[in-house]
Amino acid sequence: MIRRLVASVVMVCLLFGAYSCGENVPPKGSHDEVKPAPIVSTSSNYSSSASAAAPPPATTSSQSSSASSTSAAAPSDYVLDVAMNDANAKYGFNPTDITVKKGETVTFNLTSENEFHSFTVDSLGIDVEVDAGTTEEITFTFSEAGTFDLICIPHESLGMVGKIIVQ
Repeated sequence: MIRRLVASVVMVCLLFGAYSCGENVPPKGSHDEVKPAPIVSTSSNYSSSASAAAPPPATTSSQSSSASSTSAAAPSDYVLDVAMNDANAKYGFNPTDITVKKGETVTFNLTSENEFHSFTVDSLGIDVEVDAGTTEEITFTFSEAGTFDLICIPHESLGMVGKIIVQ
């Protein structure tokens, strides 16, 4: 009698397990298409003490109507060094707020101190990853005025945020 009871319980558990495995599984091809984020021109200098920055690769990308990336052939109006600080658990961009004029093309030299960081402005389509102790370069043309949120994705909750103000 006990053998039958145990066997029945095991069978019921197996049936429930098999039934639950098939629940809520969407059929193949029924998910929304994932569209990749726009790519911006970047280049990497694998040492933060590099004496000369390598030019960005000669690529262009499609951006939103508010801003656009430039190719390697386009000169920038100026170069801005941005430190991505993380010493003593004090996370932040230096400078925190960046002000540019509408239509300016700016080359950013992004230098990470000790940890991986990102230089991300979602509304402009900018997302550059910078490994610890390295420098990345991005050249960008600002074509629309406004104030845009700058964040480091892994350290946003620790206060690593800023603004890009386009006048």
